Parts: sequence; C-alpha cells; structure tokens
Amino acid sequence: MKNPLARIFKRSVDWVSGIIGTFSFRSASSFSTIKATKLSTVYRCVSLLSDSVASLTLNPYIYKDNWKYINYESGLFNLLNVQPNSWMSAFIFKKLIVVNILLKGRAIILITRTNNGKITQLTHLDPDYITVETQGANIYYIYTLMPEGKNRFDSSQIIDVINHTTDGVEAKSTLHYAADSLGIAYNSEQHASNFWASGGALAGILRPKDGASMNSKQATAAKSSFISQINSDLGGSANSVVVLGDGLEYQPISVNPKDSQLLESRQFNVIEICRFFNVPPAMAYSETGKFGTAEQQSLDFLNSSLMPLIEKIENEMFRKLFLPSEWNTSELKFDTENYLRLDATTRAAYYLSMFQVGGYTTNEIRDRINAPFPVKGGNRAFIQVNLQPTDALISEQTAINPDAKVNNQVK
Repeated sequence: MKNPLARIFKRSVDWVSGIIGTFSFRSASSFSTIKATKLSTVYRCVSLLSDSVASLTLNPYIYKDNWKYINYESGLFNLLNVQPNSWMSAFIFKKLIVVNILLKGRAIILITRTNNGKITQLTHLDPDYITVETQGANIYYIYTLMPEGKNRFDSSQIIDVINHTTDGVEAKSTLHYAADSLGIAYNSEQHASNFWASGGALAGILRPKDGASMNSKQATAAKSSFISQINSDLGGSANSVVVLGDGLEYQPISVNPKDSQLLESRQFNVIEICRFFNVPPAMAYSETGKFGTAEQQSLDFLNSSLMPLIEKIENEMFRKLFLPSEWNTSELKFDTENYLRLDATTRAAYYLSMFQVGGYTTNEIRDRINAPFPVKGGNRAFIQVNLQPTDALISEQTAINPDAKVNNQVK
C-alpha cells in the first residue's frame, strides 16, 4: 500500500524543451535555459566547468596485495571513459552530468545491469521529466517519457547527482539562485542591443514648436519618416542627418548609456554570474587573473571550482556503481594530474624530484611525456643514498675507532 504521506517533488514549468528544459524567474514570465545560455558569461561558465570535468579520466580502482590498481576487467573503465551507451561518447556523457547539475539542478543516470549484476549501460534521463517520490526510507524515480510500468526505478538503479538541496531530495539549479542577477544581465544585453539597433538614437518625442500645430495623421507620418531615416533595417542610415518637418523639434526622454552606466553594469554582471557558478572572473575572460602564472591559476581553479563538483560526482557514482560488499576493496577517482599543464622547466623539475624519491620510475615518466617506447629496466624505482641520518654516521665513526670519543654537544 502506498504511503499517503509520501512526498512527491516535480518541476512546475510553463513550457518544457525536450533537450534543454525551462526555468522561470520570480516574475510570471517564463525564462528558458536556452535564454540563459545566450548570456556569454553563463555559456562560458557552464562550458568551462563541464568541459574541464569531461576531459578528466574517471578510473575505477581495485585493491590487491596492499596496492590499488585500475580495474580493467569489470568493463566499468570502458563505460566511464570510452562509451557508456551505444549513442554517446564518454566525453559527452561526463559533460552532460555537469550541464544538468548546473542548469537543471540534478543529473539523473539510469544503470542497466545483467542478471548477475554486471553493468552494461549508463543512460542519461532528462531531469525535467523526473518525479522523485519518497516512501519512508525509500526513494523512487518516475520517468514520464517511458511507457507506464517500466518507468519506475528505485534508488539502486539511479545515479542522482544533486546540485544544491536542503533535504537530500528536492534539487535546485544554479539558475534558480541566480535568477535576479540573470534577469538584470539579460535586460542589460537587451538594452545594449536595442540601443545599437536604433542606430544609437535615444528614445524621444517629436513635438510641434510653439505656435505650430498638426493633426494625428500628420503626427503619424512625421514619426514614420523619422524612424525610417535612422533605422538601417528600414532603409535608413545610423548616425545620419535627420531632416525634421517644418515646425517640429526632437526631445530625448531616455537616459544615455553613459549616464545609465551600461558598460559598468555589464562588467558587474559578469562578476556576479561568475560568483554563482563558482568560476574565477579571469577564467571567463572578464579581468586579469590574480596569479602570476597559468599553473597557479589552473591549480586555484581545480581546488576552488572543480573539486566540489568532482567529489560530488565521485561519491554518488561510487556508491551506486559498486555494491556495498565492494566498498572496502574498490575506489572511483578522477585523474586530475593531467589537468595541470606545466611548462617544460617545471615539468622537468617535478619529474626529477619524483624520480629521486622513488615516486616515479623511468618508464612511468616516459609514459607521461608520451615517449615512443619504454626502456629496458625502466620499471625499477630508485632513491638517492647520499643522505644518511646523523646517528648512522656517528655509529660508523665509532666502529672504525672504538677509542675515539665523539662530542655530541652543540657548540
């Protein structure tokens, strides 16, 4: 029997795109995510975050003999990094995870398993057509685009990566919280577009001079003539000389872009949107970065912007892709090392330091620099032996000359 107190969360929208979806501001007007992504800053932030995560390899690990190895045998590696389903590449699959998180509040992925539990396919479901239903401690997902009877899934079949939530069930997108700022930014872009479309002319009124008069027909004709002369779409020329009829004068009634601080407000809108998406403005091409090198900027972006998304995706996918009995012997991690593209000098110093402490072998370094072949004996690890503990040196000195007295007192 269905729990009568079950809570059901479903998006309420005025219009739904089967591809992108919708979003509404607090006003009554509908605002689609297509409209939001027409803002260059929103498009840049979403593309930057999603492409950055999609470019990372997601490795499943297995622990054996006190070490962890990438698990190629289960087939999960190929699903996550080559082809999760027959119509989508792994890059697009991982990119859509982040896009749906940011624009729709959650990413919903259906897990297809064989009878013996092996995962064979991962499929994105459109969050706009998902109803999340809770019954006691159980969570169910109803997907309205699938035939009834086959559209109800329990939580073990669904990977649900949530953007922001207050109860673990209902999700809110970044667009939801940035609604007011996006509205201001969009109106600023529209104002700029209308200003240039009008040939840079300000809104105003044509009025008769003192002592002159005209009827409504003459007023309509004067208005049409004035507009056609300054609007290039109507055959006129922007910034051209306008000839007014006898007895008419033009009086602007709108604020010019300088007085309305149009450029300043558009610049502020970029920074404000970047705050909501947790992206440094420099990465959105808004201002000069605060770091001296590209490596420092990339490291800051990785730690501040990408890591929260990465941890969120890793944690949810790990607990759904692996059985509870595998949790202690498995791991799922993005490989973030290749994201930091170091310059040649820094890379050489890094590899040398790692080689000297046995962190990398010769062939591991050759693999990372895309050398054409490994070298014989290159899988052995080496450490420097020219440094020894001071007590070892003292012991050796005593062994050579037992009668010698070593003064350990600091002078």
